[in-house]
Amino acid sequence: MGLRVARPGGLPGAGFRGDDHTSLSAMIHAWLRGAILNGTLAPGQVLRQEELAEQFRTSRVPLREALQLLQAEGLVVLRPRRGYAVHVLDGEQLLELLRLRILLEGYGGYAGTLQRTQKDVSAVAAILADMEKMPARLLRDTQRARWWTLDRQFHRGIFTAGKHTQLSQMFDNITAKIDPYLMHSDAMNQRLQEALDDHQAFYAAFARGDADQVAVLSRAHCERLAVRFAAALQQERQIAPQQPAQITDLGPAVCASALTPDESQVRRRRAAR
Repeated sequence: MGLRVARPGGLPGAGFRGDDHTSLSAMIHAWLRGAILNGTLAPGQVLRQEELAEQFRTSRVPLREALQLLQAEGLVVLRPRRGYAVHVLDGEQLLELLRLRILLEGYGGYAGTLQRTQKDVSAVAAILADMEKMPARLLRDTQRARWWTLDRQFHRGIFTAGKHTQLSQMFDNITAKIDPYLMHSDAMNQRLQEALDDHQAFYAAFARGDADQVAVLSRAHCERLAVRFAAALQQERQIAPQQPAQITDLGPAVCASALTPDESQVRRRRAAR
């Protein structure tokens, strides 16, 4: 899997301007965050403020504000006397994030499906259509970045249908940290057809309003992803050997597939309140 060093020259040049100090800081934050997500800025890459200020053609004040916000989000770290760098996660931290994603995806898919509108269904359908146009093998970095961007938009489209702002923010935070690693993992990109099949099943259940099925499918999808990625981490000796059941053991939890029809209806009514 390894870490990749970003190619130089990917930063915006002239014309990158905000309407005022606040919007400029927000624009710099959005661009840097996106560059971390799509791998333009790789884990461990040093962010030299003087170079960034020159590229963005701005003073260091809005730049520093953007970097501080990224630090608060856990995407960059400030190293004493060495400046900012893109945060590097170790194997155990990556595994922790994958486990949290299992929990979020199951509940987020369930809640979003219960409250979806036709507009939400159409938006998710459009994202899926774009995913279906992607090649079966992602040979270029730009293709990988595009796939993982669509993947993130697809799941977030289901989440936001539930109007759960905090849940969506948690999902954004987790994916921002882990997607750069998944994007460059051959273990992940070799199973794209399987992932696409999963997304098509998600959409079908989401469109017909089957919240229980979306929850079950979402959790199963994330469990497979976690097990496969953990195997790659184990092969690189970033984490200790573990069995798949250990990877997905999140303690006692009610799974939607274990509910009786009556219990499922009760759960639906409670969630709709």
